[in-house]
Amino acid sequence: MARVTPCVLVVFALIGYVYCAHTGETDCQRRRRNEQRATRNLTGLLVPECDEHGEYLAMQCFGEAVRGRPFCACYDSEFGQIKGPSRQLRSCNCIRKHHDWERSHRGSSRREGGPRCDTTSGEYQPVQCTSTEHWCVDTDTGVQLGEKLRGGCSTDLSQVNCGIGGSHHGHGVGHGDSTHRGGLPR
Repeated sequence: MARVTPCVLVVFALIGYVYCAHTGETDCQRRRRNEQRATRNLTGLLVPECDEHGEYLAMQCFGEAVRGRPFCACYDSEFGQIKGPSRQLRSCNCIRKHHDWERSHRGSSRREGGPRCDTTSGEYQPVQCTSTEHWCVDTDTGVQLGEKLRGGCSTDLSQVNCGIGGSHHGHGVGHGDSTHRGGLPR
């Protein structure tokens, strides 16, 4: 009987794959449609949100907003939860990117290079770094703002101020000088 179960699962997976391929729906679109139908008169349940390409959004929210915010959780591209529900989450872009980076480096001795995320808000930490350099990023998208500068993760980056609009200065250097894009002295 134990051998039948994996075979049955494979058959259902193939049927689902063929059905989605036939209808042109992605897994997210199909799951969303099914959940909307199944939970029509229920509130507080998770109905997946899809992006413009039909892929799962990294941040999925559900339930009623309490004190202005609903519960949200972070999901990978296959709809596996990677960060549990919280009302403090503002973004899951960094958490998903870090999850993908860890999966792609599984078994590797390389532990550096993945994005640094704020574990409460889910946003990118404003200063990202490698072993040799650091730079400012947009905290929602992770897009680099300004130049990469010398001084990596082992350097004290607590004084680096990315400021409004990505101006990057810190350590008492270049404050008030709009042409200076530095952090650590070169």
